[in-house]
Amino acid sequence: MQSRYPLLKKWTAEEHEQLKAMAEAGRRPDEIALALNRSEAAVRVRAWQHGIALRLVTSKRKR
Repeated sequence: MQSRYPLLKKWTAEEHEQLKAMAEAGRRPDEIALALNRSEAAVRVRAWQHGIALRLVTSKRKR
């Protein structure tokens, strides 16, 4: 049977552990995404689904 979402890249246990370790070390979501070769949205969703706290990043407003 074919997957309903063929473009989704499954997370490996190793990637999940790297995500947890990097989040605990205080790395930003964009840095984690780059290191894991994933989108920032994918990192944020995975962290949210598993209760992993990510460092809050706020962008500065242009004035």
